[in-house]
Amino acid sequence: MCFKQIIRGVLTYVPELDKILPNRTGGTNSARYCYSAWLRHLVLAQKASLWNWPKVVAELGPGDSLGIGLAALLSGAQKYYAFDVVEYADTAVNLDILDELIELFTNREPIPDQNEFPLLEPKLKSYEFPSYILTEERLRQSLASDRIRSIRSALNNLSCSAYNDIEIRYVVPWYDISIVEQKSVDMIFSQAVLEHVQELAGTYETFYTWLKPDGFMSHQIDFGCHHLAERWNGHWAYSDMTWKLIKGKRPYLLNREPYSTHKRLLETAGFEIVDEIKTIDRSGLAREQLNPRFCQLSEEDLTTRTIHILARKTPQ
Repeated sequence: MCFKQIIRGVLTYVPELDKILPNRTGGTNSARYCYSAWLRHLVLAQKASLWNWPKVVAELGPGDSLGIGLAALLSGAQKYYAFDVVEYADTAVNLDILDELIELFTNREPIPDQNEFPLLEPKLKSYEFPSYILTEERLRQSLASDRIRSIRSALNNLSCSAYNDIEIRYVVPWYDISIVEQKSVDMIFSQAVLEHVQELAGTYETFYTWLKPDGFMSHQIDFGCHHLAERWNGHWAYSDMTWKLIKGKRPYLLNREPYSTHKRLLETAGFEIVDEIKTIDRSGLAREQLNPRFCQLSEEDLTTRTIHILARKTPQ
């Protein structure tokens, strides 16, 4: 496994070869995946008493489509920012996914569960459609024909201004903090993305700047190796030199930071963690098998494979 990953990393330095290597992110090319991911964020935010019917939402790392953000718009949001480092999403794919999402919401389909998407986290106690949140009246308004036309128009013209109060902005790359007005966003979310971000401290600080005083974040973070090793925590066994070769020219591959790093940095940035849902996995490599850099991980870090973090902005 290590040899194959090193070869893949080295090939990223060969321009012509790198162009033909697969670079899809997976997941969001499925409307049902996007529907399931968004409704999990919605259900858990409501359970944590954070759900405030956000009008302005922002997503970090939408990947192959803007589907999760489109699901947010179909739930009542008016403005959606999508931030990525590479332009993956395609308008034709987005339009197809929008049509499928409209059908899913119209039919109030149950949330696709682990049988359909076994790796999708976090898990829910119930996968019934959350009609106690998205009531018939709410959906009647959010799925109104004129509103859907506006979403479709905004999707076809991502660089233009709002259509009847609906606006979609796809920003690639997203490094400039000034691209979003301070204290203007209600909700920031991501789905298995923050484990790829290299500048975590600056990212959490940026989120704090963008969010309104009563704004909140909902992030699903996967601390696993992402198929870069045989065991789920095998990426913590690689030496820094081996890891450098595996990464190649892919700075966004993985940051290898454990749970405690995210907790410390988001709290330092000014957030209060309201709820956490952890997946504990003790099947990984033992502490003594890890690279010395990671041997001192706490037991919590060593066994936390995924986490869903809900956090709110606190006054500073």
